[in-house]
Amino acid sequence: MRVAIHQPNFVPWLGLFDRIARVDRFVLFDHVQAMRGKSWFSRNRLLIGGEARWYTVPVERAGQGLQKVSEVRIDPNGRFPERHLKTLSLEYGRHPHFDETFELVAGVFRRGHERLADLNSDFVTTLSGALGLSTGFVTSTELARTHPELLEVAGNELVLRTCQAAGGDAYLSGDGCLDFIEPAAFEHEGVSFAFQAYDHPVYPQHGRGEFVSHLSVVDALCNVGVAGVRHLVAGCP
Repeated sequence: MRVAIHQPNFVPWLGLFDRIARVDRFVLFDHVQAMRGKSWFSRNRLLIGGEARWYTVPVERAGQGLQKVSEVRIDPNGRFPERHLKTLSLEYGRHPHFDETFELVAGVFRRGHERLADLNSDFVTTLSGALGLSTGFVTSTELARTHPELLEVAGNELVLRTCQAAGGDAYLSGDGCLDFIEPAAFEHEGVSFAFQAYDHPVYPQHGRGEFVSHLSVVDALCNVGVAGVRHLVAGCP
């Protein structure tokens, strides 16, 4: 079984869905400490006013201290999701696949999630389903209940043991962990290792001449729709 692992980021980019499409099981990495400050966990980029700008979920900060990814709560006073959906309508309302995208995004945003990881995971699994992906999902919190050793390790060892706990004998890695990942350690344990190779595709962006890449998948959805995104992600049916 081929496994990939990644933190549940907010409305992530196309490359994450490419990695999901290439594996049998995807681990939403949510039992580790949340990064303090700004990160992809609580924000992503959309074209706002014609420029790539941040699109951020307000989260509770004061008095929370160090938190696990699974514990971070959305700020109920931050007017989410109404503010986000209004921004989406204003900036993308005339795009060719806005209605389809808005229905999908609003459906997730309005489910009343109190924790950010739950919101992000819901978006990832919902869109993966819309894309027709058969990948199975599990959280690292769930894995740690039956594999408590995951709570005692870190770095490369944690990634390797999480992959094994998910039933993996093959691991597909992104390139955001090059400072600590050790492919040889996986091979030594009988787990084949590969890096994802994803060249960001170019697709039509409504109202723009020069293409802007590495935006949230929401941009691609508004421009080419779910059917179009299937063609931008390897492994889609």
